[in-house]
Amino acid sequence: MLAFARKIGYDFNLEETFMKDLEERIWKVISRKQTAALATVTAAGTPWVRYVSIESDPDFTLRFCTSRASRKVRHIEINPEVHLTCGNLQPPNDSAYLQVAGRAEIRGDAATKLKYWQEGWKRYFKGPEDPDYIMVFIKPYLIEYNGPGSFEPEIWEK
Repeated sequence: MLAFARKIGYDFNLEETFMKDLEERIWKVISRKQTAALATVTAAGTPWVRYVSIESDPDFTLRFCTSRASRKVRHIEINPEVHLTCGNLQPPNDSAYLQVAGRAEIRGDAATKLKYWQEGWKRYFKGPEDPDYIMVFIKPYLIEYNGPGSFEPEIWEK
């Protein structure tokens, strides 16, 4: 297939440019702290959605803190497949939103907890050493970018 694409003069640089542009637009949406809707799957196999406050890394890894005893942690321990919606949560504002499919990982080791600890979380946890405080990381494998003026999402896949 690759040989055929080259033979007909397919411009691979065009696809690379498109993906870079899409990644920049995705980063513009997820680079700020924000509230997102996180969906997990219950033990009974039904979806459950709640809001979480997320932050992200340039590789699109999303993260949030939560209680070790939370329902979302129990769901993720059974099934790490999650779905998250973030970005413009108040239409009709003329801005983009994302649909993110990924795998969640729960981390409660001391180094991770200390690295990401924020003083504002003291209303929920005693500090970074609190055994109830943990971090959840979501590694996306598919992101749909839904931009203003379009009904068709643009797809990023890892």
